[in-house]
Amino acid sequence: MRKYLKVIPLAIALACAGTGIAQAASLDSILNGVQVDGKVRAYYFTRQFTPNNNADVNAFSLGGIVNLHTDQAADGWGFGVTGMTAQSLGLNSAIQPDTTLMGKQSQYSALGQLYLQYRSSMFVPVLVRAGDQELSTPWMSGSDSRVLPATYQAVLVQVNPIDHLSVYAIRETAWKSRTSDNFYQDNLYYPSTWGGDQSYGGQPYAVGATANRASGTLAIGADYKANGINARLWYYDFYGFAKTYYGEATYTYKTGTGYDPFIGIQGLKQSQSYANSLFGASAVAPNGVAGDVNSQVQGVKVGVNIPHGQLFVAYDKVNYDATAFGGGIVVSPFTANYATDPLWTTSMIRGLVELGAGNAWKVKGTYKLFDNQLRLMAAWARYNTHFKGNSTNTYGDITWFFNGALKGLSLRDRIEVCNGALANGGGHDKFVYNRVMAEYDF
Repeated sequence: MRKYLKVIPLAIALACAGTGIAQAASLDSILNGVQVDGKVRAYYFTRQFTPNNNADVNAFSLGGIVNLHTDQAADGWGFGVTGMTAQSLGLNSAIQPDTTLMGKQSQYSALGQLYLQYRSSMFVPVLVRAGDQELSTPWMSGSDSRVLPATYQAVLVQVNPIDHLSVYAIRETAWKSRTSDNFYQDNLYYPSTWGGDQSYGGQPYAVGATANRASGTLAIGADYKANGINARLWYYDFYGFAKTYYGEATYTYKTGTGYDPFIGIQGLKQSQSYANSLFGASAVAPNGVAGDVNSQVQGVKVGVNIPHGQLFVAYDKVNYDATAFGGGIVVSPFTANYATDPLWTTSMIRGLVELGAGNAWKVKGTYKLFDNQLRLMAAWARYNTHFKGNSTNTYGDITWFFNGALKGLSLRDRIEVCNGALANGGGHDKFVYNRVMAEYDF
């Protein structure tokens, strides 16, 4: 029997607290406000390397998700079920495919979400959800930049004690990566041969083949958004990997003119004894440095919202520590090599989580035209790192959103050119990554 079924009794026990069994048995209550939605995606990815273009790769995938869920705002019992599939249609090379799109599989399907929840607003709004679900937190999220999002086996409790403030507690026990067809007690630091999908091998280092299973994650956080302030503070205990404190806050000054300046700060602190960590069974220590986890990040962002767009410049620094694990590298079990972390200088291809100790600058602009049907984005980032040297990333992004009978359909092309040190393409001076995407949301 699938492992996710084990969380259903726990979900029922949690949600039943303070409620009657009669309510639990009410089919009308459970099925109230059932909705069906989803998306279909077709992606074509290419990577071109200079020199040594015989390392070029490409991949195609057609896939999507279908969600069956109850009204997310309704009090009482609810559920969610999500089916997922990705298909190469036989168009991918078996020799050098871009494994980040579908791993090394020609097709895979999964039940990505299967959860039970209970919501109450009797005293303060409370949501309890247990089962397979997509999470949306700074360092554990869907990382939804491929065909399918990552999902997690977890229990989530959300409380809104006052307006504009949400407080969360999450206990995660396993996850399904965005290229897996099942849930595993591991993360991106485990090798592909350990039991996860083939993309796990993309990490420059991993725990050894004899390492214990990951014990999951405890996360506690709070988000606040009001009066021009957008702030969040989170604690993660990635058991056996790193205890992580993360915070960010942005203040936007509303001028009433449509031109609203903003400023933000972010910071991270991590620690973990190497002797008591799963990295103690590491096959290869990052940057050749094995020691206690001790990572610190400081960042700042300054910009302005303009009519139909935004412009900002950001700076992040990861402190170098010669005796720390990876020289002070950020330990991120669910975003490493995905480039989906919350640091403001992370690019489409990589960021300081992948490159390690050093600093980064990023400038990014977004602008919308034709009644928001056309969205243009451009960015430039420079990375100055202790182990990987200096490099730049130049990014362009164009998306067309259809209206009328084709509303829900979008076409997008993203391209990024990396010059210099490469996190996942060593030995190349230049790396061009192009992602052509078509998506239909229904």
